Amino acid sequence: MFNVYEFRWQARDRFGQKQSGKQLAESTQQLEQRLQQQGFSHIRIQRNFVLPQQPKSSEITQFLQQFALLTNATIPLKLSLTMLLENCQNSKIYLWLRAVIQQLENGFSLAQSFENTGKFLTQQEIQLIKIGEQSGELNKILSNITQSRQRSEQLNKKLKKILFYPIMILFISISLSVLLLLFIVPKFAELYDAKNRELPLMTKILFYLSDFLQHHFIALLISIISLSLLLYFISKKTQILTRLKAQILSILPLFKQIHLQARLVFFCYNCGLMLQAHLRLDSVLDSFISAKNNDPILSPELSKTLARLKQGYRLSDCLPAHLFPNEILQMIKVGEQSGKLAEMLLQVSEIYRQKLEYQIDLLSQMLEPLLMLVIGFIVGTILIGLYLPIFDMGAMIE
Repeated sequence: MFNVYEFRWQARDRFGQKQSGKQLAESTQQLEQRLQQQGFSHIRIQRNFVLPQQPKSSEITQFLQQFALLTNATIPLKLSLTMLLENCQNSKIYLWLRAVIQQLENGFSLAQSFENTGKFLTQQEIQLIKIGEQSGELNKILSNITQSRQRSEQLNKKLKKILFYPIMILFISISLSVLLLLFIVPKFAELYDAKNRELPLMTKILFYLSDFLQHHFIALLISIISLSLLLYFISKKTQILTRLKAQILSILPLFKQIHLQARLVFFCYNCGLMLQAHLRLDSVLDSFISAKNNDPILSPELSKTLARLKQGYRLSDCLPAHLFPNEILQMIKVGEQSGKLAEMLLQVSEIYRQKLEYQIDLLSQMLEPLLMLVIGFIVGTILIGLYLPIFDMGAMIE
């Protein structure tokens, strides 16, 4: 088992200029030797104490992109990985690459090494790398994987950007409502209690909520924080929340179509890439089913599809109609008949990627007025509830 630490270093380069930086290494001696090989002298090294961070998807994509460039330059695999390891800034990726290099030294292929240390690559990506090694087109396969990941990340960034705004607005609305219930509503409650008048139902509900919050606010806050932390740790350890989120998004009217199209783009593009790399269709489908982070909605359907495929049916006849629109099934059927299924799937993924981007842009335009209505409804309900008794001024003024 390897240990890796982050170090801060200062040194002088070949021209006597002061240089400094941060770097990962297994020991100060290893880092010092590495810096000396780069021509540095008068080296001072100090260890940083930082918590290991889970690598982002973009960091894995960057690694694959750099790896593709190095393999394209005909640099040996082990040397390429060592170069990337020495410039790695994430301790978990460093340990992963260190384990992959050790697997290569033990005689395993690159795909087997990634599979044995499998953490950050999907089953589809490992299958593609395996084909790339066998066909001698590893650099091309790595470039295709990188392109696929970049496309997915761009779509995810767009979705996160769209979701960030409504979440912020919702948070502000709830915070404003809580502040009103804690500090403003009690003042009105005192005023109306002094008048001894029968209050409207809406006002009574507001006063009840205000009283409940005043007496249980700390307990509620602790409960919300505890639940958030619990859900965070559950999401890191299991796929329960991921599956639940996928099922909820598949039901919500605003997000249902976007989620469906994102699933179609992912499946068609990756399936097309793997078929283009001459993988068997049953192996392609199996890679989607056996993946650790598989789609909780798509995977069970693909299991049924694979079973029918083994019985001799065509792919276009096996795919579930409620997930794959009729036009896609027809295009897949044409691809099967013409012997160009891989090209057809890639074309379908491009068409639906453009549709998906349009849907995302449309959603971003729709959300703003909807959120304004939500804020207006929440704040307006509180204000109306507070001022309803005042509308009957004759009854209130004695």
